[in-house]
Amino acid sequence: MRVWFVGAAAAAGLLAFGLAGCSDGGAKTKVAQANQVVVEGTSVTASGCVRPVEKTNCLVVKGRGGGYYDISSANPAPDLSKGVAISLQGTDRGKNTQCGRELTDVKFSYLGIQCGATTTPASAEAEKADKTKTSKAG
Repeated sequence: MRVWFVGAAAAAGLLAFGLAGCSDGGAKTKVAQANQVVVEGTSVTASGCVRPVEKTNCLVVKGRGGGYYDISSANPAPDLSKGVAISLQGTDRGKNTQCGRELTDVKFSYLGIQCGATTTPASAEAEKADKTKTSKAG
């Protein structure tokens, strides 16, 4: 009988402790903590070739993970006619655009690394057709 009483008291104590943690002042679940995260701005450094995105006014640079950074807010915008890569620093405030992860406060400098020509899929197809015609004619 005494063992049952001690076990019941221990269970009641644990239950009370567990319920106290569920109140507003207690511990929060990981989901609740994740929902309350406020992105203040993460500094981002990247480098690469700037590419325009078709049918938009976006300029993007490919990031390390394979995703794209939308640097359209850069003022002045990188000069695509230079055809060289840039090194950039910006702030990621946690917003995605139709073109990629938006960076604000973008500062960049040109690198001496030549970028390939920026061709659209339509111009690439035309270029391929021209090469085919040339090889058949010769």
